[in-house]
Amino acid sequence: MNRYNPTERIGVNETEKIVIQNLGWIFREQPIVDVGLYAIIEQVENGEPTGKFIAVQIKSGSGNFYKTDKGLSHYVTNIHYHYWINLCIPIILVAYIPEEGKTYWQEIKENNFKKNKKRWKIEIPFKQEFNEKSQNRLIKITSEKNDEKFDVYCGRVASNDFEDIISDLESINDATVCINNITAIMNLQSEEIGKKTEQFSLLNEKKSNNYSSEVSMLYKGLSKTMNLTAKRTETEIELFSQLYSVGISAFEKLLINLQVFNLKFENFGGDSNLLRQVPSQIDFAVKKFVVLRDTLKSMPTNNFIIFKEAKNQYLDV
Repeated sequence: MNRYNPTERIGVNETEKIVIQNLGWIFREQPIVDVGLYAIIEQVENGEPTGKFIAVQIKSGSGNFYKTDKGLSHYVTNIHYHYWINLCIPIILVAYIPEEGKTYWQEIKENNFKKNKKRWKIEIPFKQEFNEKSQNRLIKITSEKNDEKFDVYCGRVASNDFEDIISDLESINDATVCINNITAIMNLQSEEIGKKTEQFSLLNEKKSNNYSSEVSMLYKGLSKTMNLTAKRTETEIELFSQLYSVGISAFEKLLINLQVFNLKFENFGGDSNLLRQVPSQIDFAVKKFVVLRDTLKSMPTNNFIIFKEAKNQYLDV
């Protein structure tokens, strides 16, 4: 059971207050919060709803951010990044800092992110507080990206999109293939490390005249294998992130549609065990990866720079 987080709840309430009181717009909290779509706000003009929407992701508490001189840095996973970027309506990130009583915001779009080796980073400037002064920029955002098929009043896409939803849902199956590929890659790497360890042991026992050059060759061979494994694993992880984000988005849409039309998942040829299997597959892959990572950490580099670089690169992945 998830623990209750009052700070998160306060952040949602504070955002709703600003939307309703300061902007005079409509705030609709979402019933399903998975990858991070907390609410949808609708622009109001002269007291009339305009049918223009913005999705809202809310993060509360300074622990979710790294503070800089100019603002707040927030890091997200590949899954969150791809999910947000591919939404059919514009989306903003709202940061509520209860210690300061301040609320800031930033538009979530591709060119506002920078990628490091593991995650994506988005900057939220202190000068961009979320209040009535944000209205003009928010209006511009709604006019740049809105999908008329999105029916916010029912919290769903148009009913005739069921086939597209089911098709997108199959991306979770494709994502599990990536998990299996990652596991297979790690198994091969583990076998390779086992073989090289045996060869190191034999060399240490014999201590031949060519000991140094033979050890160097072993380290170079292992380094090359690790570089290839790291690249292949990184590619599979990136692909998994994209496929899984599409699948989870489709699953959220499907759940709401089933509730609205009082239907069952099986009516569309879906496998109700599909999502139940994914967490265990991810856990299995992660456990194997942790074992492999710990094994690599314990391996001495013996001042071989090429192996040290390969080892660090693989540990980063």
